[in-house]
Amino acid sequence: MQTEPHASAPPRPRQRRRSASHRWRSAASLVACALHGVAAHAEPSVPWAPSAAGRHAIELLVDDAGLDLTTTQWPLPRSAVARAIDALPSELPPALDAARARVKRELRAQEGSLGTVTIRSRAEVLAGFGDDATPGSALALRSPTYAAPNLAMQFGARVDVRANAAASGTRLRLDDSAVATEAFGVQLQAWAHRAWWGPGWQSALALSNNAPALMGVGLQRASASQSDSKWLAWLGPWNAELFVAQTEGVNSPPHPLLIGNRVTLRPFPQVEIGLTRMVQWGGGGRDNSLRSFFYALTSLHSNPDNPTEQRLDPGNSLAGFDLRVRCPSSWGCAGYAQLIGEDKANYIPTKYLGVMGLAFWPADASQRFFTEYAETGCHAAFFRPAILQCAYYNYAYLQGYASAGRWLGASLGPDSRVLTLGWLDAASDSALKLHVGRVGWRIGSFSPTPDDPASAGRLIGVSAQHGFALGRATLTPQVSWQRVATKDGARTQASMGATLSMNLDAEIDRGSEWLGASLSGGSGAALKPVLLGLGLIAGSALFDKRADDYAARHGNGPSAKVLRRTGDWLPVAGLGLAGLSWATQHGSPQGDVGFAAVTAGLGAVAMAEGIKVAVDRARPTDGLGTASFGQTRRQQSAFPSLHATLAWAVVTPYAEHFDAPWLYGVAALTNAARVGGRRHWLSDTVAGAVFGYAVGDYAYRRSRTAADRSPGARLWVTPQSVVLDVPFE
Repeated sequence: MQTEPHASAPPRPRQRRRSASHRWRSAASLVACALHGVAAHAEPSVPWAPSAAGRHAIELLVDDAGLDLTTTQWPLPRSAVARAIDALPSELPPALDAARARVKRELRAQEGSLGTVTIRSRAEVLAGFGDDATPGSALALRSPTYAAPNLAMQFGARVDVRANAAASGTRLRLDDSAVATEAFGVQLQAWAHRAWWGPGWQSALALSNNAPALMGVGLQRASASQSDSKWLAWLGPWNAELFVAQTEGVNSPPHPLLIGNRVTLRPFPQVEIGLTRMVQWGGGGRDNSLRSFFYALTSLHSNPDNPTEQRLDPGNSLAGFDLRVRCPSSWGCAGYAQLIGEDKANYIPTKYLGVMGLAFWPADASQRFFTEYAETGCHAAFFRPAILQCAYYNYAYLQGYASAGRWLGASLGPDSRVLTLGWLDAASDSALKLHVGRVGWRIGSFSPTPDDPASAGRLIGVSAQHGFALGRATLTPQVSWQRVATKDGARTQASMGATLSMNLDAEIDRGSEWLGASLSGGSGAALKPVLLGLGLIAGSALFDKRADDYAARHGNGPSAKVLRRTGDWLPVAGLGLAGLSWATQHGSPQGDVGFAAVTAGLGAVAMAEGIKVAVDRARPTDGLGTASFGQTRRQQSAFPSLHATLAWAVVTPYAEHFDAPWLYGVAALTNAARVGGRRHWLSDTVAGAVFGYAVGDYAYRRSRTAADRSPGARLWVTPQSVVLDVPFE
């Protein structure tokens, strides 16, 4: 957005240099203090966010039991929450003890596996904290949490039926996957999840759960409790996070990144403060340099005043703050507010979107009531009419502040005013919400039309859900109804559905025992390489779009063409040479290795073709995105790369027999060729490498087992000689 011009005298150069030097010294001092304050070692853990009832329990413990934790930034590292819960007094009043037990149950549940099936209509609903905002049916699976020294990981996947009734097919995402390590009290983590930054129960203005899971990498403080450092202890419980995530389904400009930065602190027992900044940055045709990235992080040259300065504009930024204040201890209530600016003046956010609300609970703390008002038009000053066509919009990002066609901020969309009355019963996992107000563009999903005549207008709606415990499973029916008086006439939408969630630990344990017994004579250690391979595939998927963008820009150069031709022919040439070695050196150790390479190559081709038919993933040149499945001819499926699978299967027996790991680099040329030619996504080729290596390793070990049996006389021919080998005992 455009900033309001302001006059100021240009500083003299000498003064500017001193000011810059002072800023750098101050920044260095702050970094040193921060490292000193977070340097306490903590084991890494995967990100964790509570359910709505779990968040209710955490806020009760913070407000009434002194829980050393923040409440308005989710997810947090799981171990940060667990350590804070464990530090509570052993004896608590019954209501708070029940709240603690609730949080512990949810923490334990995340350590285990989970299967979820959702069946519902495609109608849009106003989604709040803890809701699944994506319309339509879905299937999701999540593995248990795996821990190793200085490493924690979890793998998940979710398949969504497309929400657009005119489109067919499904969409696969790696929801709830994460890999994290830790150093100096800070986690380095890669993940695929949704987030909620703000104190609201119905709306979070800068980052909410309305869009599908983002895939990103970032840094986050491993603890959310008070620092031991005397320099930072005044912050109280605090957490900070910086991430860079890939947006989905955006092509104007193509594939921009989302940069998020938040600091949450509670300097007083009753007061929690959050500072948030989000930036849509880069993308095809825009400046993707390190300089531009630095400008995005520091807010330099952002939101320019005129078109001349727009060439330095790093991206579309939003920034602001939020506040949560606990009522006096004798009252069971808390007030909160969030202001997010779409513009800036004098380095201060302006043109605010706003949320304000009041939450209260009875003495037994089993329920929570809240009233919340959100207004997503830009306000230059309080109590003035909103500036329309300003929020979640930018001249450079024409598809709005969105990912996968859905608003990244509040689900009610821009230029809306909605009052929500909500009720939550933690004991029965029930919720009821009533919404009244006006929709400015469209609920949930992006619309290119301000005041869309088909979806904007006065709103009234209601939603409800209730959970039923069924042994290890939980069944949660959901219903919603809303009516919008649009310019094209009243539009009524009703949605019904149900979600079934079940812990799958018992099934996974039985499968692990069977797999371990099958592959390693009763040892479950065989699962470790399987998990490593899945982690490599999931991690590489984070870079699918970036690698394809690079290939699209640089794939037509002479060196790239040579690489493509070489990499495409390598697997076939390798298989042929292995077959020739087997034929000419049959019965020798070299011939056995050649035979293992041939059988591995043929087996890998068969396996890859079978997986292709089952997965049916679109290729980069299809223009359907990285998570498009079921929309192409199955013989043309991208996952996995057949060339990469064959290359790695053929070289693995030779690499292991001759202790020549450099051969894997030769096979990797095929990976590079397939990505550079835009025939595959990066994760397709990594999957091919994992599958090919597994088949090649298995074939080589089988050949070694056969070779260990005492042989008789053997005859083989080499290009230089004829050899007769007769063993004597």
